[in-house]
Amino acid sequence: MADWWPFDRSWGDEWRRSVAGMLSASSAAAASLGLPQPRTLPGDPFGMLVDAARTWLTGKKRTFRFPEGDLTLVLEDISLEGSDLARIIGQYGQARILARDVEWDGYQFDRMEITVKNVHLRPGTRPVLVAAPVLCEGFMPAAAASRWLAGVSPQLELVLQDGFPQVGVIGAPWARLEVETGAEGRSIHVRPRALRLGDLRLALWSPTFNMSLPALPGGAMVTSVEPVAGGFVVRGTLSEWQRSLSREGVERLLAGMRAGNDRLDL
Repeated sequence: MADWWPFDRSWGDEWRRSVAGMLSASSAAAASLGLPQPRTLPGDPFGMLVDAARTWLTGKKRTFRFPEGDLTLVLEDISLEGSDLARIIGQYGQARILARDVEWDGYQFDRMEITVKNVHLRPGTRPVLVAAPVLCEGFMPAAAASRWLAGVSPQLELVLQDGFPQVGVIGAPWARLEVETGAEGRSIHVRPRALRLGDLRLALWSPTFNMSLPALPGGAMVTSVEPVAGGFVVRGTLSEWQRSLSREGVERLLAGMRAGNDRLDL
């Protein structure tokens, strides 16, 4: 592996390197990996991973393994929004990930945007990549939500009418239950608000029903489910995410991306 990995040396040694020397080493590292010339500095493992993902994963369907399960998606874009010079001390600012055709434990999203804030390296014997918080927003089409509801009961279907989700029994379109949706933690909240019988709408008072969700990557929590045209916007957050970095782990992930492996361990 080229000389971009800094953690066998002290941070003081890194600071004493000249900026020109850093840029030169970074270019050599990119060339050795077959990557385009990056806007990253040496000693920049996260920047190198971002460049590799943009080069080798964009537009391709890949499955990422998490302790909680597998996340499958097609990467559309990944970017870093921060100063190159700040990366000398492991400060990356904000990362943004755009994906489509996202699948997690039977849940399907047409598209998803993940905003990773305050990305930085925490130095140590084995440095740790830290981000806080991580914000997710995904669009689930009504058809995918209806398939998920059918998993609760095959007799149920979901449609969107007049901006509100309605739950009905298959084969009886004249009777539907208008509901409000929400979320908190690992539960989706559903509260019936009206019974629709044909053109007749009868307001209802009913307690809220909670439906549990599977564990999300990294222990993320759902914060809202909002009906929109054609489906639902689902938002979630992770207060802090961290991953221990090692030379071997980064090299293994880079090799997997370059080889085109369908499954990658994160």
